[in-house]
Amino acid sequence: MCGDFDHHDGLDDELFERFLALAAERGVTPQADGRSCPAGLGDVSARRSYMDGLFKAGLTRAASDAAMLPAGERADAMAGQAIVFARLAGFLAGQFPPQADLFRTITAAMLEGCDEVATR
Repeated sequence: MCGDFDHHDGLDDELFERFLALAAERGVTPQADGRSCPAGLGDVSARRSYMDGLFKAGLTRAASDAAMLPAGERADAMAGQAIVFARLAGFLAGQFPPQADLFRTITAAMLEGCDEVATR
């Protein structure tokens, strides 16, 4: 499944600590915002459900932000959002060693997203 990464607990801890440090350099720290944390992501259906929810949350934020803009500025906002989400995807994938080969998975997901829109 997309996003699978064969790891050990030690590597998991190391990657996550590095991720948190790099996120903190950008002014981001994890927040307890009242949501329950994801659990059991080793299960394929639970991971798929989590990823679908995360996609919808990002899409909701993007749509809500653009909807607050006046006509004539929304398309520019959407283009900028696409670039930001691509940057975030690269930032997250960059946490993993090259043998994880997330570049192909990310590229396939981007193409899938474009295909979703093109078929409508």
